[in-house]
Amino acid sequence: AKDTFDSAGKLVIPGFTNTHSHISMSYLKGFADDLPLMEWLQNHIWPIEKKFMNKEYIYYAALHGVGEMIKNGITTFNDMYFFGDQAAQAAEKVGLRGVIGEGILDFAVADYINADEIFTYIARMYDKYKTSELIDFAVAPHAIYSCGKENLIKAKNLAAKLDILLHIHLSESEFEVQECKKKTGLYPVEYLDSLGFFEGNVIVAHGIYVADKEMEILASKNVSVSINTKSNLKLASGFAPVKEYLKHGVNLCLGTDGVASNNNLSMFEEMRTTAGLHKTLNNDPTLLPAKKMVQLATINGAKALNKENTIGSLELGKKADLVFIETKDISVQPIYNPHSHLVYSITSEQIRDVTVNGKFVLKNRLLTNIDEKEVIEKAVFYKNK
Repeated sequence: AKDTFDSAGKLVIPGFTNTHSHISMSYLKGFADDLPLMEWLQNHIWPIEKKFMNKEYIYYAALHGVGEMIKNGITTFNDMYFFGDQAAQAAEKVGLRGVIGEGILDFAVADYINADEIFTYIARMYDKYKTSELIDFAVAPHAIYSCGKENLIKAKNLAAKLDILLHIHLSESEFEVQECKKKTGLYPVEYLDSLGFFEGNVIVAHGIYVADKEMEILASKNVSVSINTKSNLKLASGFAPVKEYLKHGVNLCLGTDGVASNNNLSMFEEMRTTAGLHKTLNNDPTLLPAKKMVQLATINGAKALNKENTIGSLELGKKADLVFIETKDISVQPIYNPHSHLVYSITSEQIRDVTVNGKFVLKNRLLTNIDEKEVIEKAVFYKNK
């Protein structure tokens, strides 16, 4: 090694894997809070996105978001948004590992006239980044209510052809489930299964209103579910049936969602909130013990992204995606059980250093590849526009 790093007194963990995000919505933090989901989307989020949806805005918003992720110990993120090339460039500049899902909808969005243009773009981005050490592209149909049968089938066929991830919002609201049953006679998971959607590597985000028979399908097809607890709580969307998922053997992982609906990118908060909420809902303090929660935030996320052989745990031969946590802190000591502290005590403020692919992207709490002051100034500039 050319360099050595003294980590004495620090807790060293594998970097967190954030399995559902909208990183280029980083400039919408706190923009529209305390509103019902559809009012929030239709009257606030979609209009502001329409105003600012361009490549420059997406690049700088993504740069802000990936910098914030690193300071929260996230070393890999799975995204869904638009202008993925700009998000990928931002992630590469900061040094973050990303799976960039280009959102697919039936109607015109961003600078796309139709979904076919998005499919062409994904294939082109796949070719551009297929040799990248940090970036993969994914196919990300937005949801079953925004993508018709034809485009859902095209999406799963493209993912199969390129052997890349499929990433979709699913069963996030009772209304979505009822509309699916009304139109197709099937529950959402059954509907997608009837289209052959689950034949490859698939992550569904949210998965709140899912019946037992749907969980059996997800488990049998090795589909992963990204739990987004804080975002779902804030929008009053509901609670994912975590205990039932675990009984069926579904691979669960954690996502922050976007900061427009979560307001921060802390995986510590996701672990703590998810564990506490589901213990209470099930009247079972033994549910989701600390070690299990850390697995959801690390190796389970790596498995969901089909990267469990390279990231997600501290093992010889895996990528050096590491987070160094200061333990010489009054709020951390004494330590009896490191897993317990990671879930119930430690915050992102105790993260001192982060490496991705063996390179420091955060050192002594400072981002190494970008000027944080300039990133903040750019955020203020866009906020004032």
